[in-house]
Formats: sequence, structure tokens, C-alpha cells
Amino acid sequence: MGGDEKQSKTDDDGSDFLRNLLKCGSSLPVDSDVDAYELQLPEWYDDGKFKRAQQFFKRNLFAMYVAMLCGLLVILAVPSILNVLIYTKQSSTAMTAYRRYVATIMHTLNWYYEDLTPGSTSWRSIAYVRRTHAATSKRSSSKLSGRIIAQKDMAVTQFGFVGYVVLGYKKLGIQYSVEDMEAMVHFWRVIGYMIGIQDQYNICTDSLATTEQRMRQIQDHILRPALEERTEDFEQMGKALITGMWSFNPFLNYDAFLFLTARLTGVPGYHYWTEEHPSVGCETKYQKFSRYTRFVLYFLILIHEIGLKYTIVRLYLNSQMVMSRFLITYFPFLAIPKFGFRNSYVRILK
Repeated sequence: MGGDEKQSKTDDDGSDFLRNLLKCGSSLPVDSDVDAYELQLPEWYDDGKFKRAQQFFKRNLFAMYVAMLCGLLVILAVPSILNVLIYTKQSSTAMTAYRRYVATIMHTLNWYYEDLTPGSTSWRSIAYVRRTHAATSKRSSSKLSGRIIAQKDMAVTQFGFVGYVVLGYKKLGIQYSVEDMEAMVHFWRVIGYMIGIQDQYNICTDSLATTEQRMRQIQDHILRPALEERTEDFEQMGKALITGMWSFNPFLNYDAFLFLTARLTGVPGYHYWTEEHPSVGCETKYQKFSRYTRFVLYFLILIHEIGLKYTIVRLYLNSQMVMSRFLITYFPFLAIPKFGFRNSYVRILK
């Protein structure tokens, strides 16, 4: 009886998942070949939950955008992911990062806004992303001594899109019900399955509790250590990401968003309120920031932790994100002076 209880506890905290992810998932490519699979919905797909997640996203659009931006930033700290991104040379400068991450946002918004049916924009978007991952993994494997886009990298990247939504909803100001969060987990379980993440490495499961445990294992044992030991390459790529995405949201600031990301991840020294840290009076990183950066950080925390509790504030900020999407698609006036007319227009699924 005692042995069964011990095994159950080990399984429940997600440690078995993490061990398997690091041991086997690190060497298993996302796909062996671009034509080695047939894109299809999983048999457990629930259309009601999927569409509920889409509505949940739309109601919390601003907070979800910030969660995704922090997620994109944090995964750059993981060496296996960073090395492949450096190899592709598509996100190391402000211009290339702008084009890459605007395209990423456009793909993701397709998934959130369109029906997931064969032939739909969302379906074609997922097919494109999966083909791209498979092709990039194959090329980088031949050029970088076996470095691939592995199942582990895909799981960590999946965290980047949904992990902070589930684990950091309070700090982000996401308004939700348990049913909403279960639907969001189902949504990303489906997306993960369709882009090639095998079930044993998919951080989203049929249980919200198990999903949270898997996410915490990735956050505590992969992402937090990576952020604590971030490299110069991370700094370059991270600054390129934020500088490039400034044209999508001119309120972006690298130090402020790195602080938000590290705070969401639980990195020591990145606490804002005194009660967040066990040592009263312990110095926090933002005390060394410029006045402008401290203002941006204060404003963001104020908006997320207080402002977004109010419907009128959420509606206003969500509407600003809708407007930003429209402008970046049809009239990217902030990008044109920085990157030129041709580079400023990003098109996917041509």
C-alpha cells in the first residue's frame, strides 16, 4: 500500500513526465520528414471546448498577448531552442525578429479565430508550421552536428504559448472560470497534437491538474535555471524580439518585459511587491532600472493586477489589440520608417 502511494505521488507531481522529456524527448525529432505524417484531428477532439477556448482568448486578448510575448521571450533562454533560432538567422536583428514574430502572432491568431476544419485558414496554418519545423529540424541536424527540433523543444515552446496563462493568470489579470481554463488546456492539447507533439510529451493533458504539474516541472527545472544563466546570445535575441515587436506595440521595453517574464517564472530578485519575497527589504532588480523603465513596469503591473479586473478596461485594451492587428496587417506605419515598406508587410500562407 505504501509503495503504491509513493508511486502515485511521483506520478502526480509531474516528475516522471520531466524525466522522460529530458531523457527521451531531447533526442526524438518532432517529425522525421515533412511527408511522414497525415494532419488530422485527434479522436478526443471536443469542438465545444475548442470554441470555448477561442472565446476565452478573445475576452482576455490583451492579457493573453502579454502572456504569449513573455512566453516567446523565455524560451529563447533554452540553449537547444536558441541554437536552432540562431542557425535560421531569422530573428537575430530587429527587422528579422519583427517579421518572424509578427508571422508567429498571425499564425496563432488564426488558430484562435478560425474554425479548425480541413482546408480552413487555421488548418493550413498548422500544416505550414509543422512542415516548417520538420524542414528546419532536418537542415539544422545536418549543419549543426545533430541539433534538431526535438520533442522536448516543442513541449517547452508549447509552454511559451500557454504556460503563463495557466500558471500566471493572477499576475496577468486573466479573468476565467475553471471551465474556461480546462477549455484552454484542451485547445493547446489539440494544437500540440497537430503540430507533432507526441502524447507523452504534450504538456497539456485531459486533466487541468496534471497539466499544471507538467507545466510547473518545465518552469521550475528548465525555464527558471535557463533564465538565471542567460547568455549574451539570449540578450541579443531577446532585445531583437522586443525591439522588432515595438512596431506592433510601441509600449514595449526590453528590461520591463524581461522583468515581467522572470517574475512570472519565479526567478529570485524579480519580485515587485515586498510580500512576494521571504526576505523583507531584499533588493529587487527593477530598483536599478531607468525612470522610464520603472514607469513602464509599474504601469504594466497596475494594468494587469488591478485594471484588468474591470470589464471596461479589458474591453478598451482588447480593442487596442484588435486595432494593432489590423494596422500591422494593412498599414504598419510604425514599421515602415524602421524596416522599409517591403519588409514591413508580413504575409503568411501565400
